[in-house]
Amino acid sequence: MPTSQRRRRLVTTTILAALTVGALAAGSTAAGAASVRPLRSVSVQDPLDTGDAIADLRAASVAVSRDREHVTVTARFEQPTSPTSQNWWFGSSLPRGGITWGLNTDPASADWQYVAELRGDPVMGAYGYVAKQVNGAYQLTCRASASFDGTSYRVRFPVRCIGGPDRLRFTAYGQLYHDSGDGIIGGDYAPAWGEFSGWLALR
Repeated sequence: MPTSQRRRRLVTTTILAALTVGALAAGSTAAGAASVRPLRSVSVQDPLDTGDAIADLRAASVAVSRDREHVTVTARFEQPTSPTSQNWWFGSSLPRGGITWGLNTDPASADWQYVAELRGDPVMGAYGYVAKQVNGAYQLTCRASASFDGTSYRVRFPVRCIGGPDRLRFTAYGQLYHDSGDGIIGGDYAPAWGEFSGWLALR
């Protein structure tokens, strides 16, 4: 019986050792793969401004879904307001207030080849779309899914809406109206005017 117990311990110890080595090896492989896997999201920050908090753009991001089929852009103001707000978002004249994500897909260019837009309406709430720059003007390519969760604003759309590029970087821009509905406030950028986020790999 003692001999049988010792053998059982030896076999059990050997199995546990093998499982441990295998787990460590798998973990090391997974860690190595994760270290070279392209980023699935990129974010930028903007310092706190001394102006009106409802139009102070503080952060923004872009992310790609796991299946690489959809892109989601987000933004956050210092003092979030609902896109159903008659004054702040809709205003009393054109242009409408809202958030623009300028999308750059060409490393050799500093232009926005596409824009993703989030606008607000007292009845519809948040709505969004994607447009392509053609000869200095923007033409609609897709309608997008837009939402507001009380903190962040979000627009989601298929990668094909921006031509299916290999990678993407962005600048976010936000502007709203004064409480009266007249006079645009904001004009705030993240990370800053003329600057882009890091690149996000889409493939």
